[in-house]
Amino acid sequence: MVGLYIRASENFAVVGVKDVSVVESLKNELDVDVVVTTVAGSELAGAMIAANSSGILVCKHVSAKEIEILSRVADVYIVDTNMTCLGNVVCVNDRGAVIHPEADSRIEEAVRDKLDVDVIRGTVGGIKTVGMAAVVTNKGGLLHQSASDWEVKRIEKTLGIETEKGTVNFGQDMVGAGLIANTKGYIVGRDTTGFELGIVEQALGFVEL
Repeated sequence: MVGLYIRASENFAVVGVKDVSVVESLKNELDVDVVVTTVAGSELAGAMIAANSSGILVCKHVSAKEIEILSRVADVYIVDTNMTCLGNVVCVNDRGAVIHPEADSRIEEAVRDKLDVDVIRGTVGGIKTVGMAAVVTNKGGLLHQSASDWEVKRIEKTLGIETEKGTVNFGQDMVGAGLIANTKGYIVGRDTTGFELGIVEQALGFVEL
């Protein structure tokens, strides 16, 4: 469940649990700067953070020490909301974002103003926690296998990418929990099959058919 503990962008990654091998893998595979910190006291940094190249969004429960660590790699913006798991409710790249259909209006404003992207509200495969139902970069995206044609069309138009539907970790359809990616590379759970890897690489633009 690497996606729950890690949030990555083009230039940086935040890891919630100190693990030397994970940090080195992120540096080598994604070519990013890495910081290790909890977020609002939680090790689930991937679930707690929404981020792109413009900065990091965190909930109001983040501590001063956590902000200091996060600020080493990006500008940090605090959103005054009780929806603490911003990484779960926001799916964003450097061009656009889809957010939980019932997200606090302050989250929508922060994504638009601080992450500097167009925003739509929606679901992926009917799932409201869009940050766990999809993984997107500036080159492509992997969506929950139940995503409808209408959802796919909206996501591709807003984020400016092409996507594929698939799974990771031998059938896990909440792909955001098991996949970390940017345009330079990706890290996926070890149970992911060869067939799934092929879809992941096609979806993220690393291979062309």
